[in-house]
Amino acid sequence: MVPRFPRFSFKVLLVLLFALSVFILFYSVVRDASPEVIKHVRLNGKQFTHTFIHSAYYYPSSKSLGKNAVALVTTMNKRTVGKITDYKIKLVGTNRTAKFENQAWVSTYNFENIEHRLFERCDYLLITAQSNMLDNMEKLEIEAEGVLVEVPIKKPVINAPKPVIFCVSPQFAAEQWQTFLVQLHVSKKYGAHLHLYIVSMVESYFNLIREYQKMGLVSIEPWLTIKFPVTDGPYLEPNRNVELRNQAAAHTDCLLMYKEAASFVGILDMDDILIPTNANSYYEEFEREYSGDWLISALHYDKYDYKTIKVGDLGSQSLSAIVKNAERLPTKDTGKSFLRPERFNSTWSHWSRAAEKVPIYFDENGERLKEPVFRKLKTISNNGMFHLKNMYLKSLDELKGGEIPLNPTGQLAKMISDNHLNEIDEDMKKMLSLPRIAQLADTLPQEEFYMPIIFNCYNQSFYHLRDTNQMRPNILCVNAYSCDLPQREDMPCVHSDATYHSGPSMWPITYHFATNAFFSRDIGCYQ
Repeated sequence: MVPRFPRFSFKVLLVLLFALSVFILFYSVVRDASPEVIKHVRLNGKQFTHTFIHSAYYYPSSKSLGKNAVALVTTMNKRTVGKITDYKIKLVGTNRTAKFENQAWVSTYNFENIEHRLFERCDYLLITAQSNMLDNMEKLEIEAEGVLVEVPIKKPVINAPKPVIFCVSPQFAAEQWQTFLVQLHVSKKYGAHLHLYIVSMVESYFNLIREYQKMGLVSIEPWLTIKFPVTDGPYLEPNRNVELRNQAAAHTDCLLMYKEAASFVGILDMDDILIPTNANSYYEEFEREYSGDWLISALHYDKYDYKTIKVGDLGSQSLSAIVKNAERLPTKDTGKSFLRPERFNSTWSHWSRAAEKVPIYFDENGERLKEPVFRKLKTISNNGMFHLKNMYLKSLDELKGGEIPLNPTGQLAKMISDNHLNEIDEDMKKMLSLPRIAQLADTLPQEEFYMPIIFNCYNQSFYHLRDTNQMRPNILCVNAYSCDLPQREDMPCVHSDATYHSGPSMWPITYHFATNAFFSRDIGCYQ
């Protein structure tokens, strides 16, 4: 009779065989690996990754960040360590006479709430890092295990063009210039300055914006594609694995840029039109809604979807035609927020997820509270955003007369007063008749090309899933970087570009950044 092994013996044998196979696999990898690769194989829960630094701001004095504050805006792989919010970056600051070292805690959040939830599928996230350095800092470096990389310092705005700044989401393959004219002239009327990020844009449309830039009515900045120029091994492609084309990083960069100079900062898309109600300016409305309450973190406006018209002739642009031909759609889109910049150090694409339930331990006079209180996001009930969701190209003889729609929140008041509408129309007509703008009329797109392509791609990628309640953020990274954008020789585009740099190999993160950003005419209309 053949003796039988005890059942537990088979389990032990299987465990030993599995351990042996893992050891053989590990040895086969390390045996032929370079010293650099061996250096990065460690049993401490970290892995070798790459980070792109969008900006590093230095504030000699900041109302919320403190003295000699540094704030970094990065796109970082959250899987660098087990929990990315536990990671610290060692910063080294230098002035003419001294050097100072300090740690910066990285975060996906502002104070204690996250902007990107760590369970979401996207591997790359907006990651900010904040610390305090030394007086008159002239040089900023990141250090890890004795290896240093210098990071270019970006200066924040000291004097804002206006007390209200609207940070507009990065534009790519942009061609609908009519939307820009609506946003620009409405914002101009009510006292906001547009700060616009551009990835790619039809060249004639870009030339139109440049004319407004020359008059100081809009600021434009290249928003760069993430690139890791030099690496010592494979890596996960960042642009395909970050949420919504990295809008949160752009909006956070804009917030930090105007942090000490603006009274209010708005986070919005180009087609999000806000018209104040019972106020002559944004500043007046925002001050009224904040009502001096230091516990209000931000003002949140819902987006009400509309369909309306647009015309192809530059000289015939009219806000009245767009408003009076607008029809309310049965849908609403995710809203946008407007905030006091001293109450935030980061933001998400629609609102700051740090806007609610943030513990405050000191009152407005700096006195410590017995128990913490919590800031809250205030949703505006008597006003909403005029969202130009669908604009259909029409000829002038197809336009119909109509009435000004009512405020979308159900108020009996009109969306905009007749006087304000006429004033905006007159201002638009005056600006478009300027010779340097009027001469662009024949060059601007007269038909849609990229808009339908992008809409269909986005609909397939996530709009359909969202609208049918099938969106699962822990499964799907909301990103449409793979949209196929054909190029046309008769429709040249400008695209953001820069001189890209890679720092030395560092553990566990190698840092990359760019300098001398500009707009190139040699790349095309891509994301």
